[in-house]
Amino acid sequence: MPPDLPTSTSNRRNPKKIEDQKYVEKFLTGLPKMPSHYCRAKTSREYLEPIFSNMTQLYRTYKDNCELEGRECLGRKLFDKLFLKFNLSLFHPKKDQCDVCCSHKTGNITDEEYAHHVLKKDRARKEKDTDKGIAQSGACHVFTQDVESVKLAPYLQASAIYYKTKLCVHNFTLYNLATKEVMCYWFDESNSTLEASVFASCLVDHLEKILSQKLLPVILYSDGCCAQNRNVTLSNALLRLAFEKNIVITQKYLEKGHTQMECDSVHSAIECKLKGKEIYLPQQYMAITKTARSDPMPYEARYLDYTFFTDFSKELIYKSIRPGKKTGDPVVTDVRMLEYRPNGTIWYKIGFDDELQPLPYRPTPINRIKQMNHLPKLYAARIPITKRKYEDLQDLKRVLPSSCQSFYDDLPHSNR
Repeated sequence: MPPDLPTSTSNRRNPKKIEDQKYVEKFLTGLPKMPSHYCRAKTSREYLEPIFSNMTQLYRTYKDNCELEGRECLGRKLFDKLFLKFNLSLFHPKKDQCDVCCSHKTGNITDEEYAHHVLKKDRARKEKDTDKGIAQSGACHVFTQDVESVKLAPYLQASAIYYKTKLCVHNFTLYNLATKEVMCYWFDESNSTLEASVFASCLVDHLEKILSQKLLPVILYSDGCCAQNRNVTLSNALLRLAFEKNIVITQKYLEKGHTQMECDSVHSAIECKLKGKEIYLPQQYMAITKTARSDPMPYEARYLDYTFFTDFSKELIYKSIRPGKKTGDPVVTDVRMLEYRPNGTIWYKIGFDDELQPLPYRPTPINRIKQMNHLPKLYAARIPITKRKYEDLQDLKRVLPSSCQSFYDDLPHSNR
């Protein structure tokens, strides 16, 4: 529920001013918000869908609405104040913001702490550069991986789209550091959520293809996002693959706040290709991806449905990937490297210069490990969207070509 509107003495004497402020409340409340799992993990703030790039654009839309209704609009300063008072924010997905660097600039951490942070950042970069050189020599495969900021379908210039919730669309990207080949896995929220088995399914699918062409050790670089890249479900999936292919697979994590990678250039190229274009169907993102680069080769892209995903959370070989057991021992977010061995064991490092150690847990014996193709599918059917989203998408059909409308009719949805 939005907070009470600010009331000064002059406002209490001016009913029209109060009415104008209530119209701002109605305008802001009606704008579609992002589901919480697309935003920061620990926040009470609500984020608008990524259809406004800045506050000027949002204020201009509000001003246009006021003109259409013959209403006097509030000034920008008061509009911004009300926006913040309603605990709202624009949705700007970014690479991890470096809290340590920001804190050092403001004098909130010591030079010694900052120097240690820079040392870890530089060490991670050096590790990636070294592995890239090894991959270019033909001794291993090295990939960077990340998820592009959420996209919406439909995405149009029509003003009607501002007030309707849209379908969320995602792109999980893998970039081969040696060959510069790229694979983008696109899917929408009616076919998958953002759970660990989803990313594990994409990763295993691509690695199986690469390993069928050239069987070499694999190294994966990513940020430390636990839901995507550093969790027991993904680790078990990679351990199964290492066992089945009889190779070593290694995950390495860059320093938080400094996770810029080659796959980010893919997302930037796609964003550039999207400028000025209208999206009617989620599958159009895949088509645009394929044209976003020509040299040295086009990006590969695939659009996934719910039947693609495997539930890697079943039949776990390791129940945990925490490197310690007792209070005060290292935790999952301390891990800098995980190594999956074909004998069915996982080893780890807390720092890149540390010695590899086995995880302190007893894994399922290797002769009891099931093949991946025996694991169940993650979904039995498409995932229903909310009633409001379905109704909003039905309303948006009036600004879509008739050839695209049946897609939105067929979306599964709940009745509440």
